Amino acid sequence: MANFYGFSSDKINIFLILLDSSNSMSGDSNNVSNGLKAFKESFNDFYLANSIAVSVCRFNGNFFYGEFRPVKEMDTRYATGGATALNYAIVTAQNYLFSYVHEVVERTGIIPKVTFVCFSDGEPYNDRMSSRDGKAAIEKMNYSRVTTAFAAFGGEISSQYGKDMGFMATVDVTKRSDLLNFLAVELSNSCKEQSQSLKTLGSSFFSRTVEKSESQGYSQTTAQALEDNSWINEI
Repeated sequence: MANFYGFSSDKINIFLILLDSSNSMSGDSNNVSNGLKAFKESFNDFYLANSIAVSVCRFNGNFFYGEFRPVKEMDTRYATGGATALNYAIVTAQNYLFSYVHEVVERTGIIPKVTFVCFSDGEPYNDRMSSRDGKAAIEKMNYSRVTTAFAAFGGEISSQYGKDMGFMATVDVTKRSDLLNFLAVELSNSCKEQSQSLKTLGSSFFSRTVEKSESQGYSQTTAQALEDNSWINEI
């Protein structure tokens, strides 16, 4: 796997985005794909873009690794099918993320800010690991000062599930029609806020951008998006 290590800045930001791609997401495929494309395009003129690496991983009954790439080159492919091995995906993603962060530190000597964002429209189904395993992985990330964030899609799961699992920041995207806007605007703005902040946003990861989106209106901000230091030592 050809992960990226050629950062041009000493302010390195790493994001792993874990997307539910089970059968229940099949009707949302276009919105997810278009939302990821808009997310990527929103960083075209962002002054810290060269310091940001993003991995987009998917899961259903299995886990699908995504290379860590510069944000302006991130993978936006998306396909659905299968069950919802959420705990297995969280554990596997955590191990992959820590391995990459460790390699970044070894190669650059820089401690990055790290964010793990998980999206799901349902609780685990045919999962090969338990909620105890998933919680342990989230706790390990929290302990290492990784910002852990959970977005609940649709009406079959809520942000309370993420809170019970131990995620630092949670948000509800109740209307599935808002998915494109969420990826293109709210997630983009959250990641930009995180990369500009002197310290990890933690539980505030979603809150600032939600307030901005509500005050500006979804359609306006989405159109604009389409146009446009020691805490990892435990890893």
